[in-house]
Amino acid sequence: MSRLRTALAERRRIRARLREERAFEQIVAAAPTMESAHELRSLATRR
Repeated sequence: MSRLRTALAERRRIRARLREERAFEQIVAAAPTMESAHELRSLATRR
């Protein structure tokens, strides 16, 4: 049972990381400069 929980937790971490990466890609695409993209990302992670 603990293997199953470990596998599920790992999958959740992977999916969360992928969501964060996709969100950052969207921010970069919408931002006028890379510097502003990083600023937007830092603001988004504070929520």
